[in-house]
Amino acid sequence: MSMSVTQQKRNDAAESSLRDLFARFESDGSAVEVNFRQLLSSDGGTSKSAHGIHPYPAKLLVNIPQFFLAAIPTVAGSALLDPFCGSGTVLYEGALAGLRPIGSDSNPLARLITQAKLTPIDREVARRQLDEVMAAYPLVSPTIPDVVNRDYWFSERISDCLGRLKTAIECSVSAQHRPVFDVSFSATVRRVSYADPRLSVPVKINPDRSARYGAKGDEVIRRLGRLAKIDVGAVFWSITNQNIQRCLELGQGFVLDQPEIFSDARSLGLADASVGLAITSPPYVGAQKYVRASSLSLGWLGLTPDCKLRPIEQQSIGREHLTAKEELAPSGTGLAEADCLLDEIVERNPLRARIAQRYLLEMRDALSELSRTMRHDGRLILVVGPNLVAGLEFPTPLFLQKIAESFGFSTQLHLIDSIDSRGLMTKRNRTAGLIQQESVFLLKRVRAGA
Repeated sequence: MSMSVTQQKRNDAAESSLRDLFARFESDGSAVEVNFRQLLSSDGGTSKSAHGIHPYPAKLLVNIPQFFLAAIPTVAGSALLDPFCGSGTVLYEGALAGLRPIGSDSNPLARLITQAKLTPIDREVARRQLDEVMAAYPLVSPTIPDVVNRDYWFSERISDCLGRLKTAIECSVSAQHRPVFDVSFSATVRRVSYADPRLSVPVKINPDRSARYGAKGDEVIRRLGRLAKIDVGAVFWSITNQNIQRCLELGQGFVLDQPEIFSDARSLGLADASVGLAITSPPYVGAQKYVRASSLSLGWLGLTPDCKLRPIEQQSIGREHLTAKEELAPSGTGLAEADCLLDEIVERNPLRARIAQRYLLEMRDALSELSRTMRHDGRLILVVGPNLVAGLEFPTPLFLQKIAESFGFSTQLHLIDSIDSRGLMTKRNRTAGLIQQESVFLLKRVRAGA
């Protein structure tokens, strides 16, 4: 993939900025405050690119991977790993930069969105298949999978329409184009549900509480009236048509067979020392409710057998629901500072202490696996923010930095970026607080891990 003059100038500017940041960090060892939006402006509207194909909570600011991919020299076709890939922001940007994207996420919807972003399509064929879906849709029998509380979230008419769309997609769309069609179907599901569109986790619109909706309350309530007569097929057609345009054309962008996307960051199917660059933003302690936020889509996609979300949630690092067997480990986390803090948290809220300890233990496993896969001198960009646990400051960045260093990484740079009203600035548990800034570490793999 050849580089344009504009892209070369952009890379040169990013490399110069990174050298300056290194110098400032090395001068006193303190974290350097940056604004990634100003450091490197995004090279294109994300809503018009594949980043806009489906909503997803707490997306990583696209400027961060764009900056490091521009600033760090890479070899075309080399591996880029994101073990907590979410909806594929890092991997899509890496693929555009000519790298081979490898990802992992415990949420099946996240994996589907990432796959759709990384699968180039034949737009002409995809549009013909969309026409076939729309022709078949009124005539086929509906396929209604297990959807949690389906009657609560959808009218019977809308459920019937969605079921017919699902059948038509399964009958008319080729394997090459299924990811973009399935993602579009998922986005349609949320669009025609009774869920408040302003919130990531589904909350049903309640006309009796219109006063609580603020300035846009009337608009939210009017949505219920529109849903009574909404054309579900037309919504799906519009979303799919836009997404076909957003996805890369086969043969015109990056070329992949099937993207490598795993389901567990603690068990990557990769060879030892096979990755030279990793960029990732792990989940937080008491993570956002990614599975609950995805619940309607997961159900309609047929990914919640017997209407159960818990089996998927149990695979998530940072989850808030633990099994009875997941008690506090008496051996601790291996970090003295963390264990002392957890002792304080136990006194305030034993459950939050269990959640926080389990998070650190599972992140230790994930960072150990990441260390195994990375080459000597490989670079890891780790993006993570602090928060509160049971009302106490929980310095997640410090803890993860120390765990990474125990597995052979050396901190080369520490940046702090303020979060300015983006999806990550979300209240999770009432004692968790808001995440208002995040640390960005650049770490180098320098020795065998512990």
